Amino acid sequence: MASFDKIHPLSVPGSLFVDTTCIDCGTCFHLAPDFFEEASDDRSYVKFQPRSGHEWLEAKRALISCPTNSIGVKNAPEEFKEAPIALPLLISGNVYYCGYTSRDSFGASTYFIVRSEGNVLIDSPRFNPALAREFEQMGGIKTMILTHKDDVADHELWARHFGCERVIHEDELDTYTAQVEKILAFNSPLVLDSEITLIPTPGHTKGHITILYQNLYLFTGDHIFFDQQSGNLRASRNVCWYDWQQQILSTEKLLNFSFQWILPGHGGWCRFDGDKMKMAMQELLEGMKK
Repeated sequence: MASFDKIHPLSVPGSLFVDTTCIDCGTCFHLAPDFFEEASDDRSYVKFQPRSGHEWLEAKRALISCPTNSIGVKNAPEEFKEAPIALPLLISGNVYYCGYTSRDSFGASTYFIVRSEGNVLIDSPRFNPALAREFEQMGGIKTMILTHKDDVADHELWARHFGCERVIHEDELDTYTAQVEKILAFNSPLVLDSEITLIPTPGHTKGHITILYQNLYLFTGDHIFFDQQSGNLRASRNVCWYDWQQQILSTEKLLNFSFQWILPGHGGWCRFDGDKMKMAMQELLEGMKK
């Protein structure tokens, strides 16, 4: 639990606070940018206190999703107590953000797709009974697709609870992913079904994949992300664990696909309509090649 004794010195006075156990995963200022901000010490702090019930709902969602329990509320007001958790969070259409991030995956975002063919979980949040009940009410989980080995978190617990089939690239196997049910070997786009295509994007890790859904949503794992401050797409050379040149080549190949949404493992999600996504991807590539 967050400790008021360790409150970040920049946090403004009030009930909501962040303590110094924060690992700077970005979850809080992605979900509630009006109330949280990153300090120069690479930790988050509260820059503005929520007041209305809607504002407390946003703050509560960030609190629940924090992977290190670094966000707390002291002398909780009624608006906080009455605010629902409201997770999973609907993003667009039938695609949801799960919340409940895990420290094991450095607070990576995970996503849930509701489909008549069977629901799909993209990467693994931390296992939580409340989230499991929400998934149950939405039809359970048929398939869990893992973009790479960094963001698998509690995948074993979710698979055991729902009996779902897990999918991963063979180059992402290690002692923690060895029991995955469907291990695939491919180096070109693989059509999983009529709506989902798996695209190999080596770079961050050797077997990293991105997931294209309905030619509309691209789940990018740790391959590329959206920088909320600049409003641009980004890729991080500092956390490229395999091969940066491969990551550049993988990004170039994504130009062959059409999509409007980027839903990454880290950073905010974004939508660019029409040619704006192509332009954003081309600007990203120019920056990666410098």
